[in-house]
Amino acid sequence: MKFGKQIQAEQVPGWSSYYLDYKFLKKIISSLAAKRPASEAAALALGIRPADILNPSGSTPAITVSPQDIPTTTSTPSDPEQPPILSSLRQDGDRGVDFQAHKAAFFFKLERELEKINTFYLQKEAELKLRLETLLSKRRAAALRGIPDANDSSTQKPVEWSAVEEGFRLLERDLAKLQHFIEINATGFRKILKKWDKRSRSTMKELYLVRQVEVQPVFNRQTSPTSRAA
Repeated sequence: MKFGKQIQAEQVPGWSSYYLDYKFLKKIISSLAAKRPASEAAALALGIRPADILNPSGSTPAITVSPQDIPTTTSTPSDPEQPPILSSLRQDGDRGVDFQAHKAAFFFKLERELEKINTFYLQKEAELKLRLETLLSKRRAAALRGIPDANDSSTQKPVEWSAVEEGFRLLERDLAKLQHFIEINATGFRKILKKWDKRSRSTMKELYLVRQVEVQPVFNRQTSPTSRAA
């Protein structure tokens, strides 16, 4: 199965809008590979269908875009002193306007996707931490009233204790969901950057992963749910 279909097939229900928009990023790369003009890259960066630029339908007015309309990339929140990665790289500076427009569009979209995924992860992490603290508190309270004997099958567990156990099972399930969310999005960034390098004949992948992706809490192995649980 190709990765574009895989990332859609393995999405957690209700979380689909928070995954890497792999399909849209591929559109920008395909536009570059097809040697489309800079105006198409600008349209893609702004979320406008290229067809709407030249072929407006009905009463819809024509949309005018230019490379200057592409928003500039920004530094990541984790390191506000670090300059934008595109301006800090000297490679590709001698390539044409069409290439530069596609490059700006691609990395602008990639940064927005990274911000989206990281923000969602931090929200879910906070929710899971709160649930864990609540469950630990409930378990301590239940333990003070007597721990059921696991070796005595005739002993019926109190409702309170059973509820706590179920809560931990659900928490473990949701932790696994979040871990898979992290892993498949991490794979998505690696694959789309590899595809960009191949089609654009650039060498951006490793530098972007190290400077922009892997420093974010969502992809930082030091702070991931798995490492904390260990």
